[in-house]
Amino acid sequence: EQQRKRKGRDVGIAFPVSLEDLYNGKTVEVPREKDILCPGCNGKGSSKPGVSSVCSDCRGQGARMMMRQMGNMITQQQVACQACSGTGSKIDPKDKCKECDAKRIVSKKLPLKVTIERGMKHNSKIPFMGEGDQHPDIDIPGAIVVVLQQKEHDKFTRANDDLKMKQTITLADALCGFQFTITHLDGRTLVVRNEQGQFIKPGDIKCIIGEGMPIEGKPGKAGDLIIEFNVVFPERLQEGQVEELLKVLPAPTKPAVDLSEAEVHFVDRAPLEEVRKAMDKEDDDEDDVQGGPGGVQCASH
Repeated sequence: EQQRKRKGRDVGIAFPVSLEDLYNGKTVEVPREKDILCPGCNGKGSSKPGVSSVCSDCRGQGARMMMRQMGNMITQQQVACQACSGTGSKIDPKDKCKECDAKRIVSKKLPLKVTIERGMKHNSKIPFMGEGDQHPDIDIPGAIVVVLQQKEHDKFTRANDDLKMKQTITLADALCGFQFTITHLDGRTLVVRNEQGQFIKPGDIKCIIGEGMPIEGKPGKAGDLIIEFNVVFPERLQEGQVEELLKVLPAPTKPAVDLSEAEVHFVDRAPLEEVRKAMDKEDDDEDDVQGGPGGVQCASH
């Protein structure tokens, strides 16, 4: 029966990459130290011909089976080999390999050349079969698996093959059209336009087809660039500006009630935190220890 080959374990290496690396593709060297069979003794522990570091008493296992009698029974028990102190190897000091000191392996710096393909994703795995550590006790070294770890980007987020970003515009931009630029991940400048008469509402999402991430394994194919808009409103308008807006915008909604018989309230323009601070100060001045948190301040008219 053919003896089963002993295989080394696979080892994963987490490698941080930028979104630019995943967009453009890149070849990099990943530093690592690899255990290899000592070239001075070819993994035997001694460069002297005919000398082996494998303990002859335990055949390199580091343990032996011993028979013990317990009453009327004879039992087998595994114990550490006394000849090699459980290491599995034993060699006369004068015969030891000077290069590895009879350890049979040496460590060597052997960086891995990693090719990041365009469109690869976070946690994409790049295997290097048979590139794991060597050892005299294994027949086939395991694999080294490089696992890509995408770093956070300051502008774009990735959603599968799409790119997402947020853009803040003014109310004038939202109503009258706008133009702004985006520096893409490959350095290109994209000009984004919205023509007059096409309004943008807060939270609107627009899409630029084909400007997302490249699709791995499909040259020339790419996802989309998705832009979510935030519209900044002015703090207040002058009376003349309000009158001009009323000429072009639909008339404001008014409740169908008799205002002379209803209570009318105007919300305060002050930010909520300032209102709360003012109300807390009033509570302190009145020594009102039972006072709760303040709400939005209103003025009655």
